Amino acid sequence: MSNNDDAREEKTKAYMLDQAKRAIALRSKDREFHGLEREFMYHQSQMLIDYDKSKDVKHPRDVGNVREVILREFLANSGYLPKRYGVSQNSTRAASPTGHISKEIDIFLYDPLDSVCLMNREHVYEVLPIECVYGVIQVKSRLNKKEIKDGLENLASFKRLDRPSATQAKISSLDPRHSKRGFGILFAYDSDLEWLEIVQEIETFAKKQPNHLWCNGVFILNRGAILHGDDKSSKFENVDLEKISTPKMYGFPDRQGQCLYQFHSLLLSLLRNTTINPAKFDSYFRLPLVAGDHSYEFYFGGFAEFGTCDKHGDYQRKMEADQLTKVIEWCSTSTPINWIRATDIAYGKPGDNEEAYARQPGDVRIYNPENLPLSDILVRDSTLNDSKTGATLITKALSFDQIRCAGMTVYIPYYYSIKEGIINICPKCIKRIRANAKKGKTLPI
Repeated sequence: MSNNDDAREEKTKAYMLDQAKRAIALRSKDREFHGLEREFMYHQSQMLIDYDKSKDVKHPRDVGNVREVILREFLANSGYLPKRYGVSQNSTRAASPTGHISKEIDIFLYDPLDSVCLMNREHVYEVLPIECVYGVIQVKSRLNKKEIKDGLENLASFKRLDRPSATQAKISSLDPRHSKRGFGILFAYDSDLEWLEIVQEIETFAKKQPNHLWCNGVFILNRGAILHGDDKSSKFENVDLEKISTPKMYGFPDRQGQCLYQFHSLLLSLLRNTTINPAKFDSYFRLPLVAGDHSYEFYFGGFAEFGTCDKHGDYQRKMEADQLTKVIEWCSTSTPINWIRATDIAYGKPGDNEEAYARQPGDVRIYNPENLPLSDILVRDSTLNDSKTGATLITKALSFDQIRCAGMTVYIPYYYSIKEGIINICPKCIKRIRANAKKGKTLPI
């Protein structure tokens, strides 16, 4: 907007706010309580005063804490949030049984009765199970382009988490449109940007992300609200956001001191239409490893999670996101095979002992893009020295990693791990190998 447009908007806002206050003053003479309009206007005015006072705090970290406390105190103590919804008091993250964890987000709305705290450090930092969290609010002081992007990315890290299904879902509403995904709101007190610039930044982020990661609303306390929508209307419920093909932004400038009320009204609607479940405590005992959007775990747990380098000691064995995705995509289209049958074939047996296979069921997928014989990739020669005779014996030893991922049990032969770098070797060694390769050296490490 031009300077003239800004001045006109400020004049319009001042006029409409004055009219609202004068009408409220007259109603207050007649009745003590005449609606939430006055109450929320009082709260909004006080929060903005408290925010202005917080500017005297010089350390950025302390300023951040103050801005969170102002909103947190309103939610927890105003009386407008039902007690069934808990408000986090510490720095908090959410974790999923998939092993993924959200970024640190300012305020969590969770179930205070059925939730458990997965991790707590001196009442300063905690981790909550995703099943018990309704949604989150990221609080910013003054929105600029960087703060908008950072805030939306933090919210997306929460909305990205998978929630385990449960037979006994705790639903806050009988509305069949309730969401199984948590919500995320970006809340700020002011902005350095013009209104259209704020809208454009939110729209730019939305066009780069899938719908289910969009925030459910942006509220700037002294400016107004911005929502996503389609050609027909604005949307804020997850089930509606996820149906939008081309996002259109809707702005609602606050000209009568009602932004806080609009925020709280939308918050209550999201809370009542979000599904939560009691956390399955056992599913968090040992979380799987994470590689991008996927997660995986070694069948033999901690015994297979580390390797030992003769030069550098223990290191974590892990898979990068692109490698795990490649394995999952190939194995998803492969034919499963009984694990005993696969072992028999690898050791040169016919693989026709159907009684044994029925007695020990369990299908596996074998990563084998070259379609090599199982006897060539699932076992390898291993030498043993007889301590009594000194003779050297050659035996066959299993030669693969067994992992669980994407609902499958997968065998990854060492042959492919080495050839394609699917599971890493010592990171210090590989760093040296790459450095030598850049210099044209092929010296052993």
